[in-house]
Amino acid sequence: MNLALGVLVIFIIAIPGIVFRLTYLSSPYSKRTINTTAIDEIFNSLIPAFIFHAIFILVIDAFGKPVDFQFIFNLLIGNATAKNIDQLNGYLGGFMVYILVNTLVNFLAASVLRYAVLKYKWYDNLPFLAIYNRWYQILKPEPDANGRISVWVDVLVETKTCDVLYRGFLADFWLDKDGGLSQLHFENVRRRVFENKQITARTEITEDAIEDVDQRYYYIPGELFIIKYEDVRNMNITYYEETIASE
Repeated sequence: MNLALGVLVIFIIAIPGIVFRLTYLSSPYSKRTINTTAIDEIFNSLIPAFIFHAIFILVIDAFGKPVDFQFIFNLLIGNATAKNIDQLNGYLGGFMVYILVNTLVNFLAASVLRYAVLKYKWYDNLPFLAIYNRWYQILKPEPDANGRISVWVDVLVETKTCDVLYRGFLADFWLDKDGGLSQLHFENVRRRVFENKQITARTEITEDAIEDVDQRYYYIPGELFIIKYEDVRNMNITYYEETIASE
């Protein structure tokens, strides 16, 4: 029971840091892996939690309301001194308000930091600030203010009997639990089959490659074509920047 109470207190203290971490990394292509446990998340959130708790303690102390660290320590280790119900009730209200305000500040701070990191690309010089997975930088490049970028991909897929070259616009992609590519989703897909694994054709992309496709490539009907990345031998990527005309 004493251990459970201590773990509960640690979790509550870590809540502001957890909110900071989740807010900062809020993206389907986040660098954060999806197989982390609750213990891992709490551990990774302790750094922002410690920083903001230290700041809040200094502010509270400046207003003449010092924190009773001895009581908190006794509560964590299950000391009988911290089991006094009257004393607990005396601290509970103020403690919950403190956690609520601290959590709100962590949320706002993480949102501001995330915005600044993405806008000014601080992650280029400070890798520990990276938000997105490395594949996001490659497959979803950021356009400038006057346009957008479409990603055209040539993928060579290996089968038991032949190799197949697929070409099309990348619509989306999925990551696995370790942050690697799992699936590639294509639109407007063409394919070419190379029998007996003898590849003799060149696969260079020109400006007219999308509209003027060689007859050796067959159009694949459908809204979306999905390829497992584990079957991909190699991949060629071409970026097309589309300029948005201003009114």
